[in-house]
Amino acid sequence: MRTFYIFNINKNFYNLMKNNPYHLYKTMEDIHSFDTNDVSVAYDLFMQIVSPFDKSKINNLIFNECKDNDFYSKFHNIHRIQNRYIPEDSCLVVNKAFLLLESNVLNPGFLTKLSSMKNLFVCDFKNKDYFWLNELVRL
Repeated sequence: MRTFYIFNINKNFYNLMKNNPYHLYKTMEDIHSFDTNDVSVAYDLFMQIVSPFDKSKINNLIFNECKDNDFYSKFHNIHRIQNRYIPEDSCLVVNKAFLLLESNVLNPGFLTKLSSMKNLFVCDFKNKDYFWLNELVRL
């Protein structure tokens, strides 16, 4: 099972880090693993790097892209694809700060659905994997 954190990087940081995503990944990993005593420092740093998501815009985008898929379901801010034929079991949770995508496949369908958005940075902290979403789709 893979767990992807998808961040909307603000334009200034995107322009600074687009050619060297490793430093951005390390910063996000440090924020992810901050001690609970340093929550305010982590929050301040996080808010300098990311822009918040418009939850209703993301929910509508995903819903409109997937509504005709028989294997798709939605409940509030949780989108799920359970396709027993591929097999894919993916769950996308829409938060204001980040999107959380859990999947049993390496390239979940939700990533393709989100590819139209700019400046999305995807991190899998457990597997030490990171990439710009727009670069993944080009491959």
